[in-house]
Amino acid sequence: MFSIWMFSTICLVVSVKIAEMFTGINEIKYNLALIYFLRECLQVMLLLTTYYFISSPYKEIFDKVSNKTIGFMSLYPLFAFLLLINNYTTSIKGLKSLDYTLNMLLLLVFIILGYVFVFSGISSASRIISMQYKMERLEWTSSSDPLTGLYNRRYIMEKIESEFKRPKKKKFSLVIADVDYFKKINDTYGHDCGDYVLQMISKSLMDSVREQDFVSRWGGEEFLLLLPETDVDGAYTLMNRIKKIIGEQIIEYNGSEVSITMTFGITDSQDYQIIDDIIKKADNALYEGKGRGRNCVVVA
Repeated sequence: MFSIWMFSTICLVVSVKIAEMFTGINEIKYNLALIYFLRECLQVMLLLTTYYFISSPYKEIFDKVSNKTIGFMSLYPLFAFLLLINNYTTSIKGLKSLDYTLNMLLLLVFIILGYVFVFSGISSASRIISMQYKMERLEWTSSSDPLTGLYNRRYIMEKIESEFKRPKKKKFSLVIADVDYFKKINDTYGHDCGDYVLQMISKSLMDSVREQDFVSRWGGEEFLLLLPETDVDGAYTLMNRIKKIIGEQIIEYNGSEVSITMTFGITDSQDYQIIDDIIKKADNALYEGKGRGRNCVVVA
């Protein structure tokens, strides 16, 4: 607000000087009145424009700062109002009389409080945002696998449990996928390469599923996918597409090219009442796929 006042004041001074230079004595009063009116219009326009552009970010800040901080910051418009109604903001005589103690003190208090209130609000919002970020990061760390960045076993179990609590008419599918001959990859190229392969597979899985689906690292080279509101036919189609993507992918690591395949076991919620039952069913389908020669999709 101080910037708006300062800008309009500078425009006023310049306009008055121009009017004095190019108009006669009889016209100066009319021109000055017109200039003062235009200046007030300019201030209102700038205030409305400023409000339009900064209202959203300021609302976000106010949503995060404490009520005490908002209370202090609400005093700032009061000082701004006192400054704007002060005589030297609306008259040339006042502009030439900045040595008045009251005017100077009011202007000084206005500027200092502006910095204090703005700094207080930003500082308070910054602390709260930082705290929220740390809490979100802690929550993500506790629910994710450090190597792949996927959800971990504990988190996916919670999600499966919540799916069981939903109406039974909304089925979900569960998929357990395993990297074929992963031990051979570790033995041939080293464990670092094996870790890199798991990371690349994780990315491929995440890129292939829907936003509402969940992909987790179940353990070792096994992955568990939870597909809400998806029947086995839909899961079978999706897993075949992922199997093809994985099979066609060539992973390069330290000059070596690694080809991989995966086996998938699928089941849906059906009438299961216990989480372990549906997980065991998907696991049995996975091992059936391994018995068939791997690199396939099996529905329980």
